[in-house]
Amino acid sequence: MLNTDISLQDVAQMLNVHYMTVYRYVRQGLLPAKKVGRTWFVSTSDLEAFKKARAAELEAPEQGRSRAPWAERLESRLMEGDERGALEVMESVLRAGNDLYYLYLEVLSPALVSIGAQWERGDIEIFVEHRATNIAMRLMSQVGSRFSRRGVSKGTVVMGAPQGEEHAMTVAMIADLVRSEGWMVHDLGSNMPAHSFAEAVRQSNDVVAVCVGVTMTTSVTAARESVMEIRKVLRPGVPIFVGGAGIRNEETVELVGADQWSKDARHLVESLGQLARRR
Repeated sequence: MLNTDISLQDVAQMLNVHYMTVYRYVRQGLLPAKKVGRTWFVSTSDLEAFKKARAAELEAPEQGRSRAPWAERLESRLMEGDERGALEVMESVLRAGNDLYYLYLEVLSPALVSIGAQWERGDIEIFVEHRATNIAMRLMSQVGSRFSRRGVSKGTVVMGAPQGEEHAMTVAMIADLVRSEGWMVHDLGSNMPAHSFAEAVRQSNDVVAVCVGVTMTTSVTAARESVMEIRKVLRPGVPIFVGGAGIRNEETVELVGADQWSKDARHLVESLGQLARRR
């Protein structure tokens, strides 16, 4: 252990607070820390940055809250494999008055994108990225279900990613957001063969829309195959939406054979809302 690392007990003394207060700072992502064995340690540079941030919040509390670096806090907990701490951060985001859209699109998604970029650069091992993703998926199952709107469903939306796609997280996020607006969602996840995708649509009741997620340009051909199979079983007039980083322009939408291009989650929800009003 480097002599620039300080135990939480020493940090508590330096801040003149209880040990559990410092522990809560760590679990909420407010104070970066590393766990070695059963002991947490904080670097002197992170402690100094924390003290400056707290001082700034005391001087301008409203401004401090509005600029809370939630994504960075969540990223630090996910990087450490700290599931409980990551949940604390997500709960803090919601307690601060933010909605599920903000939590998913402005906090969780940027945190995961940053972790993925670090892996691509070779800064972290692949297990760190996989561990963070799996933690995020488990926490989404806890948090997202709270926002499912009760009452009569607006209809069923079937969504998934075609064969070759491995990014189920994006589909799961959007599925939760769509559910929060009153739709029944059948989330098929990623790597779904075209015939199975179509069969899921065929066996679903009251399908009002199908969404195909494409995160990689190399998956465009597979997405087209899925759309072609879905067309064979889909009722006339039911739209097929396509979206994701792999869809760059309207020409790609036409190539895939979809009816509409959803450029982001909010755009998809808005389009589904228009569909509900027409019905």
